[in-house]
Amino acid sequence: MNISLQNTDDLNAVITVNIKKEDIAENVEKTMRDYKRKAQVPGFRPGMVPMGLIKKMYGDAIMAEELNKKISDSLNEFLSNESINVLGDPMPNEQQEPIDFNATDDYNFLFDIGLTPQFEVKLTKRDKVNYYKIKVDDEMIDKQIAQHRQRHGSFVEASVPGEKSMFRGLMIEADDEMNPKENGVVKEDASFYLGSVKDDDIKAQLLQMEIGTNLAFDIKKAFPNESELSSMLEIDKKQVETMSSNFRFTLEMIRDFADAEMNADFFQRVSGNEEVQTEQDFRDFVKEEIEQALVAESNFRFKIDAKKKLLTKLNLSLPEEFLKRWLLYANKELTQEQLDRDFELFADDLRWTLIINKIMKENSLEIQDDDMLQQAKNEMLYQFRQYGLANVPNETLEKYAGEMLQREKDVKRIYEAVAEQKVLEFVKNSVKLEENLVSSEEFDKLFA
Repeated sequence: MNISLQNTDDLNAVITVNIKKEDIAENVEKTMRDYKRKAQVPGFRPGMVPMGLIKKMYGDAIMAEELNKKISDSLNEFLSNESINVLGDPMPNEQQEPIDFNATDDYNFLFDIGLTPQFEVKLTKRDKVNYYKIKVDDEMIDKQIAQHRQRHGSFVEASVPGEKSMFRGLMIEADDEMNPKENGVVKEDASFYLGSVKDDDIKAQLLQMEIGTNLAFDIKKAFPNESELSSMLEIDKKQVETMSSNFRFTLEMIRDFADAEMNADFFQRVSGNEEVQTEQDFRDFVKEEIEQALVAESNFRFKIDAKKKLLTKLNLSLPEEFLKRWLLYANKELTQEQLDRDFELFADDLRWTLIINKIMKENSLEIQDDDMLQQAKNEMLYQFRQYGLANVPNETLEKYAGEMLQREKDVKRIYEAVAEQKVLEFVKNSVKLEENLVSSEEFDKLFA
């Protein structure tokens, strides 16, 4: 067997794999014997099928199978031993001629490969990249405080109903005269949000109610959603369909949602810091909280600008025609139209990946287990904050992060995220940062 490589240009090459029949003869013979042992052919007992018949029935398929195995193993070994960096996978050459196993014992297979471009990344302080910092103003602080107060608010009893009140009371199914219906639906402590009432006239009547008063109304007009009625009355949906729409409601309690009070207990619950005692302390905490959150926004914008800078500076060429062929082959659902539309985005992402890998390797940037764990914890903390949970214990974060790092798909994504962060930090320290202090409105316009 022999393998050779011939460059067609700097980014493309053809690998020729020459395999003689004798190179796979032993494996073919072994597979033939396995087929003979397992084959079930009418007229023959298992294991007694003549080898000549096995060869006639399965010979070409076995040859093709063993050739494919030999080719695959040989290609991988060759690329590894020769330290050839390829993009995508080797593709059968379009000029490959069909193989006639009966005509020759000497087989040549041609494969096209796309080569990784050769390049260096040299960054100096002459390279300038913008870094935008967002000013935190009083309006942003007030808005964040309002969100914290709402998130930590609670329902309190009220004497007069409002548009956003919660009502609680006795619901009784009634007859046509609005008297309690015999064996009708009765629900004590029925609760509903006034804003969920769909009929304006009924809502207006509810707003006029006082504690202890009654109201006769069409419940199916007020709450046309059967699932909502079933839940409120704690009955089956089928019972909702058959029951009367006439109900009497006795109001027993009104509750309104109130934002959390601005006091030391609230300050410490949100901040997790006993030293945050006054409103000014809390505003300082919220300002710092916003600033920390905005660092991620600034870094995201820096990534866009740094990526653009490096892509422009290095201007990496790619084996585009090969990559297009490979993408269509590897992604069966990808259409030519989609490929034409999205190829430049794919190409730039590939270039960016090559740049990241190059900087990591040339500057000995390493990813440790602690880096992976911290990234996983950061992602978990972000998810918790989406639900208003800012002060999550470290042991809880580590537990969920550890579970995340057991999943292969998450490990790959986290590794790539950490690598990108390390490279961006390296770039940040290698170039001249042109810092710009901007308002949130000015920052948003950068993405317009």
